[in-house]
Amino acid sequence: MNVSVKDESSCRKVMTIEVPTEKINEQRNETIKMYTQYASIPGFRKGKAPAHIIAKKYAKEISKDLEERVLPQYYREALKETELKVVNIVDVSETAIKNDQPFSFNVTVDVEPEFSLPNYKGIPVTEQPFEITDEQVQEQIDSILNQNATFEEAEDKTIETGDMGQLTYEATTDGTPLQEAIPEAKGIGSGEGYWVSADEHAFIPGMGEALVGLNIGDKKEVEVEFPQDFMVKELAGVKALYNIEVTAIRVRKLPEIDETLCKRLMVEDEADLRAKIREQLEIQAANIMLGMKHDQIVNYLIGNTELEVPQSVVDQQARNVMNDIASHRIMNGETQEQIIADKEAIRAEAEAQALESVKLRYIGLGIAKELEYDASELEIDEEIAAMAIQQRKDAATLRRELEEHGTIASIGEQVRFNKALDYMVENAQIN
Repeated sequence: MNVSVKDESSCRKVMTIEVPTEKINEQRNETIKMYTQYASIPGFRKGKAPAHIIAKKYAKEISKDLEERVLPQYYREALKETELKVVNIVDVSETAIKNDQPFSFNVTVDVEPEFSLPNYKGIPVTEQPFEITDEQVQEQIDSILNQNATFEEAEDKTIETGDMGQLTYEATTDGTPLQEAIPEAKGIGSGEGYWVSADEHAFIPGMGEALVGLNIGDKKEVEVEFPQDFMVKELAGVKALYNIEVTAIRVRKLPEIDETLCKRLMVEDEADLRAKIREQLEIQAANIMLGMKHDQIVNYLIGNTELEVPQSVVDQQARNVMNDIASHRIMNGETQEQIIADKEAIRAEAEAQALESVKLRYIGLGIAKELEYDASELEIDEEIAAMAIQQRKDAATLRRELEEHGTIASIGEQVRFNKALDYMVENAQIN
């Protein structure tokens, strides 16, 4: 067997593999023997038909089986001979095996990049000190109290921001009842006894702010323009005029930090609550600082490493990123039509992210290899368990999915990458 390798780029190679005639003939004879054992030929007992008759009758099938055996076998042998570190097969040339002739075929592959690692010890990192203030703790206390607030009806009270107003309302658009013009607006076009929060969270856009300053019995006209991403798509961009009347008012009552609330929050008392909030804020701040260090290290590695990465790997990653971007936009209220219209911009964004991600992966794993970091089964299990919690899945189920999709090895890579990143943080030059 003769093997030659041609460079298309630093990460893409074309392997030309030539199998000698005698090797092909041996493979063909073996294939014909297999067909002879099971073929049914009129006038011959099974397994007794002459080879030339079998070869003629099943010529197409034999050629197909021969190609399916020869290509993988000699490709594997060629890999051992060339020692190429293949990450993806990009293309295989279409060729036919002919009688008594050598067989030659081309395989285009992407290989792992060869590059020099940057100096990863003593990476300059700017660290910004943080201090949790009493004001920040109080903000969290106020948020907790608001979450546990109750509402009480009030008679002689003007609506203030945060209160609730009970409304009777009727809407029109261009003089026509909204519910008549747009049947899908049922419940939004008219209603009685609906409670509306006097803030930006009201279910009808702008209605909450319009309630501030009103009293029971007050009537008001409110102009509303539904946003393009409104939950009822038929109302997107529609302008409507609401005639409203306030029929009741409820005021927000904040709870006391008493034994009942402390028990619900699983703290001993107010001092314990404040201490736990401060501790949580300090952990959050520390995580933010660590994330900032990671970002600086990543930027340093990308900016100080010259390498070309396999395009097929970038393409695979870009497809994943595109799906993530599209899913995120859908969750934020964009329509399929909007996403399709912005397809090229999404593609460009995905390709840029994918290229940086793939480069970083090779650099990080290169550093992990040089530092001789491994991933134990326990560490892999812990990483899968953490992923399962994020995805709200059972860890055993997630492991099976990873094994079925052939991506379990990526978990070990992530563990090794994280170890390398931790090393670089610990050995960074803090400014």
